[in-house]
Amino acid sequence: MNITNADLTTINNQLKGTWLFPIAYQRVVNSASGAVDSVMNGTSPAFQFDGGSHVNILQDTKTTLKGTYALSTQNGLIYIDITYPDGNDVFYQVLLNNAQTLKLTSTTPFIPNGQTTAVAGEVLESNVTLQKQSGSDVSGHLIRVVVKGAKTDYSVSVSVTHTVLPAPADSTVLLNTKLNTTGTYTYEFMAKSGDQLYVDILGDYTTTVFYAFYNGVPMAGNVGYDFQEIKTTTGWMVP
Repeated sequence: MNITNADLTTINNQLKGTWLFPIAYQRVVNSASGAVDSVMNGTSPAFQFDGGSHVNILQDTKTTLKGTYALSTQNGLIYIDITYPDGNDVFYQVLLNNAQTLKLTSTTPFIPNGQTTAVAGEVLESNVTLQKQSGSDVSGHLIRVVVKGAKTDYSVSVSVTHTVLPAPADSTVLLNTKLNTTGTYTYEFMAKSGDQLYVDILGDYTTTVFYAFYNGVPMAGNVGYDFQEIKTTTGWMVP
């Protein structure tokens, strides 16, 4: 398949806009044999492309980085190279780009959490799915919680604390609970500045992961792990 410069222009026009709710599926692969060493759900920023060469990299609700991007093609495949302010870049293959969904995949050296050195002979393959921004994403003031369980049952509860209100209104309010479920759980609620999100998941944390977004942008915070339990701790606050 021959992709022309005119095709890249069309693709760039489709790419223009804001892409939210990034869900990243990652696996660690042996670069020599191709064997999968481990599978995990990771994190990815949201992106805002200007249709030229600049991109806002929405790391979370508090951090936006100014970067650049360039589209290219090779052997009938389409690639996008996103360069961060520090000069580092991520080279993605574009798997799908239409009016609603953007799917990207990348291969980078595998650096375990808490370390600074890549593991020799292993790479991290990331598949990221994003959704095009809608009107409700702009004005809805919604927090969305997504939990994905790979194999085993899990239970989840979602709570919020309205921290800007005086006591007793600042107490934690339980909003939703789902017991002994599998697959994907999604819950949304309207939020205000200062609201703090709490998510508590009972289940195998090696096969269960959660994502939290405000207006489609990833929320940031700390996570605690107990035996068969994942829960948010500090952070996770609406700006």
